[in-house]
Amino acid sequence: MFVLGLLTCLVLRAFIAQAKVADNFNECKGFFYKDKEPGGMDQNAKKICQEYEHGGSYYATLYSVTHRIALYSAYTFDPQCSSTTGSFNNWHVEPQISDPKSKTKMMVLEKDLSKYDLTEDVIKKYQAMSSDYSDTGYDRGHLNPNSFNCDEGRKATFTLTNAAPMDPCFNRIYWKDWEKDLRKFLKQQLDSDYDKKSKDTSTIYIVTGTVPAENLRIPQKEISKDPKNCERVTVPTHIWTAVCYKHPSDDKKSFSFGYMGENRPAEPDISMMSVSNLNKRLSKLYSELSGTPQSVKIFVDDCFEDNNKLNKVQKAFKKLIDLPRNQRVQITSDAQNILGAVKRATSSDSLSSTSNVKVRKVEGELVLDSMITYLTMSEEMKSLDESACLITNAKPLSKIVHGELKKRQVSGGSDAVECLLVPEKQKTAADGSQCLSVSDSSGGCKCTLVDKTKPCCSSPCLYQHKLKGYRCNSGQTLIECSPRYSLVSAHGHRCKDDHPCATYGEDYYWCNTVSGGWDYCSPPLWRSKAINGKLCLSNHACAKYGSRKPWCYTDDKGNYAKCCTSDDCFSAENGQTCRSDHPCGKHGKDYLWCYTDNKNNWDYCCTDCSQ
Repeated sequence: MFVLGLLTCLVLRAFIAQAKVADNFNECKGFFYKDKEPGGMDQNAKKICQEYEHGGSYYATLYSVTHRIALYSAYTFDPQCSSTTGSFNNWHVEPQISDPKSKTKMMVLEKDLSKYDLTEDVIKKYQAMSSDYSDTGYDRGHLNPNSFNCDEGRKATFTLTNAAPMDPCFNRIYWKDWEKDLRKFLKQQLDSDYDKKSKDTSTIYIVTGTVPAENLRIPQKEISKDPKNCERVTVPTHIWTAVCYKHPSDDKKSFSFGYMGENRPAEPDISMMSVSNLNKRLSKLYSELSGTPQSVKIFVDDCFEDNNKLNKVQKAFKKLIDLPRNQRVQITSDAQNILGAVKRATSSDSLSSTSNVKVRKVEGELVLDSMITYLTMSEEMKSLDESACLITNAKPLSKIVHGELKKRQVSGGSDAVECLLVPEKQKTAADGSQCLSVSDSSGGCKCTLVDKTKPCCSSPCLYQHKLKGYRCNSGQTLIECSPRYSLVSAHGHRCKDDHPCATYGEDYYWCNTVSGGWDYCSPPLWRSKAINGKLCLSNHACAKYGSRKPWCYTDDKGNYAKCCTSDDCFSAENGQTCRSDHPCGKHGKDYLWCYTDNKNNWDYCCTDCSQ
């Protein structure tokens, strides 16, 4: 028991995040330009130096206990961090905010409150919890983006003191695109200004913040019938970002800019502006909110605004700035009518005190512009909304008919994907098999079939990049799983609605089809590659499809080749892995290959990493 207790303490300690709530930002002032914090936004709010175990401060946050959201988070840009967002989805809260006398001087995971003798009632006194966001239609939107951080720093962004309610369309599409272009622009600017002799690099200070609404809060009354748990967290009307680029030696190369948008699902009107103009707009909005004049100042001296580099920055964001407002998210009139009807039926204005309306089922079909967009959004929907989107059509969709490769057409762009929204959590085993019953506990999730039991998922089935496969938690154990992802087979046949593509106990993906019989499915591998260096078609990923070795189509003309399940530097043909000191490359040959063991056995591979 002692050993078990010691291991438990060690595991807990490894995942403890720290945050210091103080009267000032002295311990993390380095995240502010010239060590000076922004002013004019409720300076009575809590000041937090966001830390992680043994990692020092990762960013600084001003948190409003009145609104229970972050007013801003200040951070610096690290170009070495991968732009790929992580699947970490465990959120922290800060006991010191709700109870200054608390002996727990660090962030704690929401699920571990009881281990620190804390309760939800104590935490909820002055801050939000994930339960405040459930079923409200709003995301826990990061201010300091997790995609701008590495490793423990990325995990440290998953605290509700770094979050605010954001509309899903705004957060996952509009704002995310601006974050992506911002990262690309800043990285290019750093590379162009890098001095190889001095090795000095520019410092980029970023502040992302909110403007609280005057009278819009979640959870809405119609969601939570308990008055104590209603309308606790303020929804922001606007989200904004300010950037200060400080060159190490030449101030003429330093500059600043900002942008701001409205937190709504369509036409958020995200616009770029100078920092001084952003200050003016924020001052006006905060003055209207408080009823007294406010003067917002983000950077000292507006950080080299006089250098007038705004036009150059606007050119880098031209695609987003010039995009027609109604082009990003299009909702058909029928869908708008249905959404409007549901909203009216459940609004407090439509209900009398004796009315009782329950929404049992809402279906949705999405058309996404590419398979990459589908992959990103589907993973987020699984982790954030517990929803899956089953592919019903893709373009170009490979379909073999009488020995020829033909294509089906889909409404949308050249790589458009249609999918059907369904609940991610189903009464199924981890391999997709239908269960008669499911029991879920900390010891694991068990699926009972007619003649046996199989493990099932307690958490969403998400792609783990390091493991190069899909995993979920069964209780406390990480297991392999088969995600719900498609209703179309590799040959273009429609799968039965209750039998989507999955492994069902086999070592390949397949489904029962509507036309009778069964068919292979393209596995959910979105970056598989052929040994000729070409990417596999996204709807015909690398798999055996009944053959002896994995293969895939590389175009819609019927060309195919043997393949690797990933496009990284160490994936070889037939599921093998290149030796750690011998990445894939030509290595003096006219084809791609690598050693797969220390006995100099070799095999073909797919990505040239020898240069």
